[in-house]
Amino acid sequence: MTIKRHITKAIIAGVAILSLSACGSVNDGGSSAAGEKKGASDVKIGFLQKQQDAPYFSAMVEMAKDQAKAGGFEVLVQDAAGDPVTQLNQAQTMLSQGVDAIVVNAISPNTQKAQLDQIAQEIPVIFVDTGIPDVGVTAVTSDNSEIGKLSGELTAKRFVGEGKKSISVAILNGGPNDEIVGPQRQQGFLDGLEEGGVTYDIVGSAPAFWAQDKAVPAAESLLAANPTVDLILGLNDSMALGALTVLKDQGNTTTLVAASSDGQKEALRIMKEDGCSGQYVSTGLNSPSLASERAFEIALQLATGEKVASDFKPEEFTKAAGIDCNNVADFYDADSIF
Repeated sequence: MTIKRHITKAIIAGVAILSLSACGSVNDGGSSAAGEKKGASDVKIGFLQKQQDAPYFSAMVEMAKDQAKAGGFEVLVQDAAGDPVTQLNQAQTMLSQGVDAIVVNAISPNTQKAQLDQIAQEIPVIFVDTGIPDVGVTAVTSDNSEIGKLSGELTAKRFVGEGKKSISVAILNGGPNDEIVGPQRQQGFLDGLEEGGVTYDIVGSAPAFWAQDKAVPAAESLLAANPTVDLILGLNDSMALGALTVLKDQGNTTTLVAASSDGQKEALRIMKEDGCSGQYVSTGLNSPSLASERAFEIALQLATGEKVASDFKPEEFTKAAGIDCNNVADFYDADSIF
């Protein structure tokens, strides 16, 4: 059995819990003291997903629906299509629909902090994937810096093995609203390159908004300006896969591709099939299953009164791992939802 098949069973053991900071506090959403308890069948939880045009985000939604069915509670899902204002309006709508808790994958922490903080005073708010410091009960996220670093170290190993200790890098990012996750992943990956003995020169960057189809024109533009670039870094696998499509269409077999995070099965399949000489060098494990399952577990515990906000720390990190040709078989599962 692969590691991904063990993920659900390992959710508690695989989550490392860390505090954000000694200063500041989170909002309890009215759940700081034990209140009237209710059964799961009476619970309604809202899920505000930032977008669903990338497999990672759509997988989280499917996991939430499966968990609601198994747990006997109702889940209401809204897709903000990458618009922070739309997401805030959806949050207000969910309040009017009487949800007991909201799980949010935030789009723009700077834009949304004040209003989501107000909502968190009324009901429990749990963040998943992208949180907002000092808002809500907790945030269940990946350790973006660590995952990026692990992937970067593996890519550095590949370049050093080929005799290259200085490389040019073009980056596909999540866009201007990506204020926390993308920058952490990018810096982590670059730190990993350096720790692996490789210096780098960033020759260009372009927004691809986490989506494979949007990464294609973005990668084309980067390659037009930098046709001999050594590496295209996607801050998730979807964007890196888009870049790989362009490279193959152009007959470019020298530029390598890496992702700072995700572990999407399509990327893992390519790594497994192409082996250690393939163009797709590395990625990092960022499980939507672990993140979504834990976030909704917390939301249900708060909504039923089984637990209160003070039972949780401000942030929980899911399992981190770097993945390349040497260990991809441990992570690849053709039947995985993601």
